[in-house]
Amino acid sequence: MSSYHCEPDRGSEFETGWQEMLQLAAKCSDLTVVTRPFDLEIAEKVFREKRITNTTFLFFDLPELVNEFKKTSVGKQVVPYVWELVLFFFLLKRYSRNQFQHAHRGSVGSYRFPSLLWYFSPYFTWGPIASGEIVPIHFLSVFSWKGRIKEVLRLVLQHTSFIDPFVLIGLYKAQKIGVATTATRNILPSFIRKKAYLQSDYYVVNRSDFQVDYWNYRNKEDGVFKLLYVGRLLEWKGIMFILKALRQIEGKINYEFTIIGDGPDKYVFQRYAEKYKLRVSFLGIKSRQDLSFYYASHDLFVSMDMHGRGSFTMVEAKMHHLPVLALDITDPDKLTGEELMIIITTKQQSIKAIVNQIAHILLEKYTEKNQVPLCQ
Repeated sequence: MSSYHCEPDRGSEFETGWQEMLQLAAKCSDLTVVTRPFDLEIAEKVFREKRITNTTFLFFDLPELVNEFKKTSVGKQVVPYVWELVLFFFLLKRYSRNQFQHAHRGSVGSYRFPSLLWYFSPYFTWGPIASGEIVPIHFLSVFSWKGRIKEVLRLVLQHTSFIDPFVLIGLYKAQKIGVATTATRNILPSFIRKKAYLQSDYYVVNRSDFQVDYWNYRNKEDGVFKLLYVGRLLEWKGIMFILKALRQIEGKINYEFTIIGDGPDKYVFQRYAEKYKLRVSFLGIKSRQDLSFYYASHDLFVSMDMHGRGSFTMVEAKMHHLPVLALDITDPDKLTGEELMIIITTKQQSIKAIVNQIAHILLEKYTEKNQVPLCQ
């Protein structure tokens, strides 16, 4: 198995690779995982707990100078792509053609990065892949100008990737392809779409990973309505929808909005919150176990992803019985715990109408919690 990201407690993309590894380890007699370097003690601890004895890690990475380039917008696309190509020559020095019975390419979340892992096995699988989701054009108005340019470029890349021979040959060689969303399956060429299946169970969350004894910590008496977001701070995550809704109802409810995570677009949200004096706290990155306290002490989790594939944090929030507010394009393929989902309709809706819907729900939930008239 190859996976550009494969590590616990590092976010959805890392966790996806990690969960793919655990599932493969349970199915085979011997597993070799090639990924980027990380602290192996973390893996060894999990292996001891789960009694996994058949898995070996092989680390490969590009030179530090190349990885530094990944901090740029272009680098985020180029570096993982190059990693996949150079990985082939790294493995070629160690293994012969068809040396393994099964090769699996654990995705970094996008079909736009190629794989040559099929060379080392007659049976090759790939997934879960994503990135077929398209942000509705009229949503671009909620982005900064920089964010709009990124989304337009992403739209171009989504389709030009299918003229890339390295991407096409990997998809062609795969016997099975797991896709994260129906949107990704639909964007694939028809001859590839036939062997693609919806892999809706790749978000696996173990209760033992959290301090779930905090379940009943949620304070119903303090009168403060507490919103929570956990994840990467990127414009397409839709945090701006929430900020605009809070600005609209400022003074009508007593609220706190806690944002946990980091990312290149953090300054966009901070600047907006400061400009309109919104009660938003940016807490940075927290360990996964520490998240239990925040999931259990808040009233509503918000996840407005505009690329529509959900996240581990949505599942984690629902595991803590925390309701999740999301767009209808955020969770299109029905993750677990749908009874806790509060869905915002986006079809043929303007940005203003969507913000109004969110504001209405926040007012309604605040009233339910406090069972008192809204603040005047």
